[in-house]
Amino acid sequence: MKRLLVSWLIAVSGMTLSSANAADIVIGTGGENGVYHATGKAICDLIGKSGGPSCEARSSGGSVRNLKDIADGKVNFAMAQSDWQFHAFKGSTKWEGKPVANLRAVMSIYPEAVQVIANDKVKRWHDLKGKRVNIGNPGSGQRETMEEMMTAQGWRASSFDPASEVNSTQQIELFCAGKLDAFVHVVGIPNAAMAKAVSECGGKIVEPSSTIVRKLATSARPYYSKVTLPADTYKKGQTKVDTFGVLATLVTGAETDGKLVDAVVKAVFAAFKAKHPSYANADPANMVMDGLSAPLHPAAKAYYDSKGWKTGG
Repeated sequence: MKRLLVSWLIAVSGMTLSSANAADIVIGTGGENGVYHATGKAICDLIGKSGGPSCEARSSGGSVRNLKDIADGKVNFAMAQSDWQFHAFKGSTKWEGKPVANLRAVMSIYPEAVQVIANDKVKRWHDLKGKRVNIGNPGSGQRETMEEMMTAQGWRASSFDPASEVNSTQQIELFCAGKLDAFVHVVGIPNAAMAKAVSECGGKIVEPSSTIVRKLATSARPYYSKVTLPADTYKKGQTKVDTFGVLATLVTGAETDGKLVDAVVKAVFAAFKAKHPSYANADPANMVMDGLSAPLHPAAKAYYDSKGWKTGG
């Protein structure tokens, strides 16, 4: 089983890199309170401390928005889930017939694991059928993953009674209020919201069916990898949980100056692990291989080759 990973905001919507106020490196991240934004700020901080180019972490709507901004030249680096990186480069799902051909991978950073949280009515994965389960809001990465899990299990939304379609913040509120029996979330390890659901709201982690993991974490879906939630992640006495997930990745465009890419990878691999708990298991051997569907930017590959690290492209 693989061991995986893991400035200020320009507030003017639509600002492009040609703007006089743009930093040399602009990283599209996610919501201001999320790990993607913290990751972007950590990278910028490391670049600044290394004496590198100016860097800005820009909050955004997340992976899909970031990949569109890369295609449109509004940012030159971005955080993206490995599944959305795959679909954008291959021209599938939201990019059907319109692949982002200039998309280039830089690295993967940490795993975003499928975490199933349930109350005492649910003892194991198969008990979810007929229960009150949140499957995620339409269009979200959480929903996309859950739909693949349901297909692998032979379930539909109608298999739950009922299937809720709320976002990740609302599902915690509903679960803690006793209005949900379970929910599935794809998020980094550890996560404060998951910890609240377990420690304050009586939840427990339920291991996904091994059949689902076996069906989804395959070469046909290179954006998925097997992941283990360590024992005691959210509560003392919790046993380890075998699951799967996507990877948080950093991407850029083919046209991005190699000097900027070089500055990013050198800064990150110098001292990234200490920046956030989600990055604790960061391992260069995995970061330059796993979850990267787009070709590596040549400057990133050159640096990895100089270190003797095996890469996928």
